[in-house]
Amino acid sequence: MEKDEKKITIKDVARLAGLSKGTVDRVVHNRGEVSEESKRRVLEVIQQIGYKPNIYASLLASKKHYTLLCLIPKFCPGEYWELVYTGIGRAVERARNYNIGIDVISYDQFDRESFRRAARELLDRNPQAVLLAPIYRNDTLALTAELTSRNVPYVYIDSRLEGSGYLAYFGMPMYQSGYLAASLLTEQPDIREIANFRIDRGGAQPQDNPTLRRREGFMAYLKENFPEYRVYEDFIKPYDPEYNLRVLDSFFERHPDIRHIVTFNSRVHLISEYLEKRALKDRFVVGFDKLAGNLEGVRKGYIKFLITQRTETQVYRGITAIIEHMVFHTTPAEQDNFMSMDILTKYNVDYYSDIYEF
Repeated sequence: MEKDEKKITIKDVARLAGLSKGTVDRVVHNRGEVSEESKRRVLEVIQQIGYKPNIYASLLASKKHYTLLCLIPKFCPGEYWELVYTGIGRAVERARNYNIGIDVISYDQFDRESFRRAARELLDRNPQAVLLAPIYRNDTLALTAELTSRNVPYVYIDSRLEGSGYLAYFGMPMYQSGYLAASLLTEQPDIREIANFRIDRGGAQPQDNPTLRRREGFMAYLKENFPEYRVYEDFIKPYDPEYNLRVLDSFFERHPDIRHIVTFNSRVHLISEYLEKRALKDRFVVGFDKLAGNLEGVRKGYIKFLITQRTETQVYRGITAIIEHMVFHTTPAEQDNFMSMDILTKYNVDYYSDIYEF
């Protein structure tokens, strides 16, 4: 049955929240002293029953338009950042209800100067809020320092820069996800050597990146539990299959006994595609992220474990936190909102759904 929003009153909100009408009124209009618990209860009820308080009507009636800018890397179809873009798209309608427009500024993640240009464009457009994924640490800190000086709230997704003044972070605990990958990989028998294939970024190596934090967690687990294990690394390119074929052939010619492989980026399908091409079914591979190519590698048995995150949900929740901050002037209960790490194998991959917890 559809809700009849015209019949829902502030009295209904107060009754369902178990609070007085005065308390609800103070939360709705952001005036007076209200405990965080009371504020949470009121906002939960408002969301559940679809109450539209006067503040909504005031916003919609006003001529003022707010801008939320999202700063993310460019992507090709099927890549990780497409999932982020999908999450942004799902939040557009909700933001529009509050006269908040969402726009995306993108940059080449393999070009540091491209990030700097995108950051300058973002500042020139004077947003009221920002959603971003930090890759280049120093440049991101310069950007967020300027946002802070302008009193512009910002939310991190994918990874975060600890110690900076962000409103909230929504995403996987990156260090712990690397720790988990090491645990899964080292449970296998007859392991002494491990291959780690990283992405060759040319002269644009990031200063902060989820793959680096994952690698730190992975190496920490080995140091604590299997210090005798040795990790060999090599670099592949995301858009050069012939180059990758030569690199991987050469690697396994030099290390024919390595059977255990890990990647910390989202492109583990590059490894599974190589293994399929060379008919190498005896490798044990652990990778990350719910990309179509990665899922196919799991189905075919070339990827044993795929550690995934609910990317679209993370993005939607990040934007929701910004909206509630702009409209109700609320701060998320937690600054760091760590979300689930799901483990997929060929036995559950076809039953896994990234259910949008919206």
